[in-house]
Formats: sequence, C-alpha cells, structure tokens
Amino acid sequence: MPDFQISRWIELGPERDGLITDLDRIFFSSSARQSFESEQEKSQFRERWLGRYLKYFPDCAIVALNNEGRAIGYVIGSVDDPAQDPLFADLPFLAEFAALTARYPAQLHVNIDADWRGQKIGAALVGAFAELASEAGAPGIHAVTARGMRNVGFYLANGFEERGATTMNDHELIFLGRET
Repeated sequence: MPDFQISRWIELGPERDGLITDLDRIFFSSSARQSFESEQEKSQFRERWLGRYLKYFPDCAIVALNNEGRAIGYVIGSVDDPAQDPLFADLPFLAEFAALTARYPAQLHVNIDADWRGQKIGAALVGAFAELASEAGAPGIHAVTARGMRNVGFYLANGFEERGATTMNDHELIFLGRET
C-alpha cells in the first residue's frame, strides 16, 4: 500500500482550507528563490506561482496526501494556452514560446516536500495532471524552467522533452513539452 494518495483539490471539500499551510510550506521550501526584500514581495511571488492557480484553476490542482491527510506534494496549472490568457500577461516568456504553448497548452508546476522526494509522488502527480489535461482536450502539457535547475531531470524522466529555449534577464529558460 502506498504511503500517499492523489486527490483532486476540488474534491477535497472543506478540509482543503487546512492544507493551504502545507502547500505554502512546500512551495517556499521547493522554490529556487529563497529570499525576499519584503513580505509584500514574498506575497506577490506566491500569488504569481501558486495563488492564482488555486484561485482561478482549482479544478486543475492535484495534491498528494500522506496517510495522516497532510499535503506532501502538489501539481497546479491550467489546461488552456497561457500565452492566450491575459491572466498570464505578467510572464513575458510565454510570448516567446507562443508557438509551443499552442501545441502543448496545458501548463503545470510540481512541488514535492523534500522528505518525500524520490518516492514516485511527482510522477504520480504528473500522470494525474496529464490525464486531466487529456480529458479536457489538451494535446500536450508543458513546464518552463531555467536550464540547469534540479527539476529539469525530473521532467525529462517523466516523458517531457526540451522543445525550445529563450534567454530572459540573463537566464536561459527552456520549454519542456510532452504529449498527453
């Protein structure tokens, strides 16, 4: 029996409110960015990479829970092309990848509690998200990350392939896509 279960966020009901603290802990401990000049900057960062997905796309959020019902990982995203959605206008790299987002429209972000990594939780979350995206009619899913980041190997191991790259703010960003 696995030590975790995968659940859709919207199917959790009232108990999901108690999991927000878990998601925030996982989000900030997993982030490549660890320091902020102010609480406002930290809050804006959270909103950009976690909050807006939970608010506008809760049907695309999937969480991994341990046997005690605590969140140990999650995948968030959306199934429609973000390059065409004004909600993501603050992410200029999407315009650079617009031809690719049309082919791989569903976007995702995966984070796993450090103590639970290496136990196939991330793979289970990606699989569940790919299934959700396929059911919604998305032909592919994607993630954008910086070259050399730890998560690149994770995505490649889970069926993604590098489909494009661009440089922004002295960082090389790569577009990783996978068919659903």
